[in-house]
Amino acid sequence: MPTYKYTAKDAQGQTVQGAVEATTPADLRKVLYNKGLTLVSSKEDKISISLGQGSVKLKDFVIFCRQFAVILNAGLTIVEGISIMEEQTESKKLKIILGQVHEELLKGKAFSDTLSEHKDVFPEFFINMIRVGETSGSLDTILNRVAEYYEREDKMIKKVKGAMTYPVIVIVVAIAAIALLMVKVLPMFTGMFKDAGAELPGITKAVMAVSDFMGKNFIWLIIIIGGIVGGFIVYFKTEEGRYKWDYLKLNIPGIKTLQMKLITSKFARSMSILLKSGIPIVEAMDIMSGLMENKIAEEKFKKCEEEVKKGKGLSSPIREMNFFPPLLVHMVSVGENTGELDDMLGRTAVFFDEEVEAAVGTLTTMIEPILIVFLGGAIAVIVLAVMLPMVGMMNTIQ
Repeated sequence: MPTYKYTAKDAQGQTVQGAVEATTPADLRKVLYNKGLTLVSSKEDKISISLGQGSVKLKDFVIFCRQFAVILNAGLTIVEGISIMEEQTESKKLKIILGQVHEELLKGKAFSDTLSEHKDVFPEFFINMIRVGETSGSLDTILNRVAEYYEREDKMIKKVKGAMTYPVIVIVVAIAAIALLMVKVLPMFTGMFKDAGAELPGITKAVMAVSDFMGKNFIWLIIIIGGIVGGFIVYFKTEEGRYKWDYLKLNIPGIKTLQMKLITSKFARSMSILLKSGIPIVEAMDIMSGLMENKIAEEKFKKCEEEVKKGKGLSSPIREMNFFPPLLVHMVSVGENTGELDDMLGRTAVFFDEEVEAAVGTLTTMIEPILIVFLGGAIAVIVLAVMLPMVGMMNTIQ
């Protein structure tokens, strides 16, 4: 949703400036009217703000939580704290939102209610945790817990991305190198072999035919491949495509193991912090259903949530889900029996964080030999296609 910077007049005729999200200029006028403001002028801010989509960096969000907790612990009010954070945050995107939050706080709105108006920036999990902090009077403690939670999330994301970066770079460089050989280098040998009247083996004819086709249609090939990739990206953003993509991630060997450990780790950590903060288990399950980033897992989890709401506890519905690893099911059962469910889930999260690191290493180890075989095979075919006619020409000369 676009963000508009505006200048408006309030009921007393005072000039008010700020920024607000609206779908269209007409919608902006309506939003301001509901706030008792008359629009004078506006300009769309091209910055798109959304933590969920990554346009507000997770790192900036964690820093905000940590610093805001320190400010509140020092005895400053929420309004004063937000004002300070607005001034010192280095994220331009977060600065705009904090400015809007500050304006709403000055009007007497509760902090959590103000944040809930910016759900495209502040996740539901974060808003609920802030609401708990307001009620219990321990907002600084809650903010530190949330910061720790998102720090772990950031760490996991970076580890997975870091592990995948190397294979992706190798694949891109290899494809570029092979394309260069096929389009630029091989045609030179083709001309040489024709001039020499050499008899070409089948493998050479096949490779030369592919090289000739790529040379004549290179631009079209790039357009077609780009279109196919773009089409997949657009499709996987649809509801049906997202469901199928999530299904694939849970069924491809190697990736399935990593996905299951990531989902389990996130569930255990999130539930632990929710329960530790005093949120009832039924409400915690409701919040959790919005945190499951896999459609298949979310579908199963909603059924589990319904059973918990019927008063069946957590261990039995989790077991009936037939989704999570047995270790998690066992730890939930032990936690319920001992009255230390939040602690048991926290320990489980730590265990599966380590398992994620191991799974990432295993996946990287699996990918490397596949890449070596693929690249080695492609280069070997090209080398053979060139060398065989040359050997034949040398034998003829002798």
